[in-house]
Amino acid sequence: MAAPKQLGSRDLSLVRENGSTARVLNLTAVYHRNLDNPEYQQHPLFRNKRLNTSIIVKHSLRVFERSVFAHPPVTATKVILPFAISDLKVGGSSFFYNQIDFKKIMKESLGGYADPLDFDADLALLAAIDGLPSFDPFLMRERLRQSGFDAARCYFDVSEADVARMREFVRKEVGRLVELAFAGGGGGAELSAKLADKLMTDETATSLDPLRSTLRLSGNEYREGVFAWKGFLYYKWIFADVQSRLDALSRQIVSCRIPGASKADIEYMNSARQRIVEYLGVASTHVQKALREYDVAFGRLADGRPMAFRDFLLTAPGMFIYIGEAIGVIQHIESFWRFRYPRTPTAIEPDEAYEVFQDFEATLGGTQAVQEMILRQGADIAMRAKHAC
Repeated sequence: MAAPKQLGSRDLSLVRENGSTARVLNLTAVYHRNLDNPEYQQHPLFRNKRLNTSIIVKHSLRVFERSVFAHPPVTATKVILPFAISDLKVGGSSFFYNQIDFKKIMKESLGGYADPLDFDADLALLAAIDGLPSFDPFLMRERLRQSGFDAARCYFDVSEADVARMREFVRKEVGRLVELAFAGGGGGAELSAKLADKLMTDETATSLDPLRSTLRLSGNEYREGVFAWKGFLYYKWIFADVQSRLDALSRQIVSCRIPGASKADIEYMNSARQRIVEYLGVASTHVQKALREYDVAFGRLADGRPMAFRDFLLTAPGMFIYIGEAIGVIQHIESFWRFRYPRTPTAIEPDEAYEVFQDFEATLGGTQAVQEMILRQGADIAMRAKHAC
């Protein structure tokens, strides 16, 4: 049985300070931010307290880590357990979801479970989280709610690192709103910056009262509406970033050589690469269409028609599954390709190419969002995938 890996303080500090929302679910940070939050106490994500203060990572496997799996994936869900949640400098231990003897390692690492039903519930939740293409909180919340998991809203915040990175983007996005909601207040740039910060970090702030009044929302509707707005701001920001590299990624996938592969393997992998690029295009087009719907609704708010934006926000979370899955699979492929090939590859070994392209196809074809997008745009790609060698 492979024992949990020991991690040093540097590993944990890097995760804490630089972890992106899409790849890191930092439950230690959620704990520290919500010590006095009754909702956090009443609706925990995991039942085991140590697991509920862990750091969970979408992790690209290194070569030396593959031996702990019977059938190693290219990306795995890694659970990091800090030795002391009050001081990450002392390091921690970790294990992978679905590694060899995973259930036994999980129980031993977490100190056992007094109630077997608690273990089964945490295991089912970890399986659901592992099945997500990313830890995008807006996608994750909708997927978990569909699966019957009811956790406090505080578990679904954008990471502090990403809030800092997207601050300027959000400030520019809400600049038009400032002219409407804070009309006559002066200091537009300063107000935009303050609104952007509060919108992303504290939607209950009294400084957002003019926004509540403009949207005519109160109570839980207001919280849900602002959560949905943050979701679209997050998706616009992250998609703008990944889209800028999508054409180059597609060219590299199609153009890299596979020397030494058999004729049959070359035919299969060329066909697979073309399908991958087409899948990426379908996913990208769908995201662009959804974000245009948001832009139209937001434009109505900025033009003095807040009820149209209000109604859009209250129904928007249903779109997050499809937007989040589409962006998630694009991110997975783009980030893994950059991790494995930091320099543009001109050639890839046959075994490696086979593994990578199979994983990409499984990731793209294994999500409900992409499958339905393909069906809506016709069965051509799906038929080619079905009849591929």
